[in-house]
Amino acid sequence: MGIHASRNRLKPGTAVSPATDSWIPHSKWQDIGSDWLRIGARLQAMRILIRTFVALPGLIGWLSAQHQTPLDPPVTGGTLPYEIHLREVSLAPAPMPTLHSVAAGKWQGLWVLLAGRTAGLHGMTGNNAFDPQFENRSVWVIDPDSRQSWSKTLAEGNPASGLSADAVDSLSSVNSQFHQQGDTLVVVGGYGFKRSAADHKTYDTLTFVDLPGLVGWVKEPAGAETSRAADHIRQIRNAYFQVTGGSLERLHGEYQLVMGQNYDGRYRPQFNGVYTRQVRRFQVVEGPGGWTVPVESMLPTPPQDAYRRRDLNVSTIIEAGDRPGEYRERAVVHSGVFTPTNGVWTVPVVIAPGGVVTMDDPAAPDTLRQGFQVYHCAKVGMYHRATREMHVVTFGGITVLEHQADTGGFTRDDRAPFTNQCGVVVRRDDGSFRQYFLTTRFPLITTPDGKELRFGTNAEFFPAPGTPMMNSKVVDLAAIRGETVIGHVFGGIVADAGNGGNTGASGRVFEVRLRPAGEPPVPVASLAGTSLGLDWPGNANWRYLLETSTDLRDWHESSGPLAGVDGPMSWVGHRDAPTRFYRLLGATVSRDP
Repeated sequence: MGIHASRNRLKPGTAVSPATDSWIPHSKWQDIGSDWLRIGARLQAMRILIRTFVALPGLIGWLSAQHQTPLDPPVTGGTLPYEIHLREVSLAPAPMPTLHSVAAGKWQGLWVLLAGRTAGLHGMTGNNAFDPQFENRSVWVIDPDSRQSWSKTLAEGNPASGLSADAVDSLSSVNSQFHQQGDTLVVVGGYGFKRSAADHKTYDTLTFVDLPGLVGWVKEPAGAETSRAADHIRQIRNAYFQVTGGSLERLHGEYQLVMGQNYDGRYRPQFNGVYTRQVRRFQVVEGPGGWTVPVESMLPTPPQDAYRRRDLNVSTIIEAGDRPGEYRERAVVHSGVFTPTNGVWTVPVVIAPGGVVTMDDPAAPDTLRQGFQVYHCAKVGMYHRATREMHVVTFGGITVLEHQADTGGFTRDDRAPFTNQCGVVVRRDDGSFRQYFLTTRFPLITTPDGKELRFGTNAEFFPAPGTPMMNSKVVDLAAIRGETVIGHVFGGIVADAGNGGNTGASGRVFEVRLRPAGEPPVPVASLAGTSLGLDWPGNANWRYLLETSTDLRDWHESSGPLAGVDGPMSWVGHRDAPTRFYRLLGATVSRDP
């Protein structure tokens, strides 16, 4: 759900390439009520910018917004074990959609996109609020390697669809929650115009999309389909899934529907949705009759006021297990909106399997209080097995704190401007969090009249095929051995100003390239005796990991992380296989200046 009311108020004559960005037509603002037009005219004449939030008690309620805590600026000038670089790439001649807030999956290197919106930030009042004409009713399949794309509408007017009007509406929603499990994309809820209700609703659907089948359907020529879209989509309805603006994760076989809200009716000022304030757990069982959710598996956590959050970044994270090579999955909630006083949430929330949800003491001196990049944006999680650090890199989006290049400091803007800046939240082995500012940012792209475009909000990251992964969402940093394209950022909202400008839906693609910071000596050894000795020059700021292999293809951890020292380091072990190879992985730990 959108955060500001007047971001996409357009001025006549806006000119942006329709091939890469889709802007809301100016005429769509003409149906706002006469009172709003009179107020807007007066304020425009006075050159005053009004900001409104859905939860605010008045038009200028943002002036009294109070965040969960004071805000910590990110660390600048710190040391990280990699560099990240962004650059725009073209997939021409493939036609590209302009989309944001989608449900996204991937299959055999293809990107699969459905739902979301085709124009910029939604309006807030009258018929302009979440105008149904900008709902995306098509499925898009994009091949970034061959630079091809295919699309097909799900609308019931397409005889190859086979879906009911209610199903099509739910699959055209905005800000649904989704997770890919194998070849199945699981989608929960979302918000949009439901024709059978003649009103906007939060959907109560749990949808299972067979990606291979749906991709095949989209790619078949229109009129020559051998199946219907409905053959590859199954839905369950239950009020338990009536959520939008949250996130869907899966931990140890159990789905976690994380926070969000149930918003009923057309979006409007001075009205709140019902925040779930919880994590809703459930399991999915596949049987001869299709997918089912056992009632006994639907176990919500107790509602907590500190979890009254939506439009947040939620990341699957990795942490070390009890033995070498064993790892556990958790999920972390980063920031989100809105506090009861119309501010942003700042303290991370950790979700463990079994309904264990925890948050650090907001008043503790070592607690992260995040004010930089506070809204859902493109992101990638990365874990390094040598340092046991989890890194969540966030690309652009919306922020309260913004870095100023001329002073090196951060300014605070409670109107939460769009930004091109990037950061990373690091979770250390002891469970503490630290946020670092990255010098990386989206490349400078301007409108014809010289306005900088800002990207990342409600965009998605797609890992590149062949990227070493710990699981489907987390990159294995230790396995990256040089500069590597780890994925791409696609779509999202594009804005031509931090506040008060024009917005559109982006059709641009940005390549994400990672370069490990430095390369430690990595000896590979194979000895004929019964013992093995390795000697290498060490570095006290590095952590090392010893791996073994019998075929130089599959490697396994031989020990837990080893602390580095300045000077010679030695390791002696027993050779317990007819042929065994050894290699050393290492990285610098994240450090403040």
